[in-house]
Amino acid sequence: MLPRLAKAARGMSLVELMVAIAVGSLVLMFMSVVFGDSLRCFAATSNYVNMDNNSRNALDSITRDIRQAGDLTGFTTNRLQFTKYGATNVVSVYEWDASSRQLKQWETGIAQTNILLTDCDTLAFSMYKTSFAAAANVLEAKSIGVTWKCSRTLLGRKSSEAMQQALIVIRNKRL
Repeated sequence: MLPRLAKAARGMSLVELMVAIAVGSLVLMFMSVVFGDSLRCFAATSNYVNMDNNSRNALDSITRDIRQAGDLTGFTTNRLQFTKYGATNVVSVYEWDASSRQLKQWETGIAQTNILLTDCDTLAFSMYKTSFAAAANVLEAKSIGVTWKCSRTLLGRKSSEAMQQALIVIRNKRL
């Protein structure tokens, strides 16, 4: 029989070592799953915040321009065309391109095209009279409705969506 001191200094048996490795592996696997989910959640939140910021900036720009516009001269559900207030030869255009999923804005005389929104799944413009009933033509339109939905994918699936909806009055238009 070994003395007590020698028995305590022997080390771990093979079974004890295998159990310790199994428990340590389970703990590491659990921690890696939690870490991966946290990273995915952080990326999705970052996507959402970025899309929401872009949507607010685009809506602010559209609202400012429409309120200051002179007259609505062209309308489809994906395109608006305005004259600038006080200048009949300057036209401002907003157009949503479904194939590129972008909302673009440009003015005649300025070669630069501004991309206001990206990753936009749907976008629709609508016209309304002063009574907020649907307008039949651009001559009756006193306000513009705009609605859009944008989304982004993260690791192959939709992770974030942002929606905006507004009704904007053309302040300078006389009826």
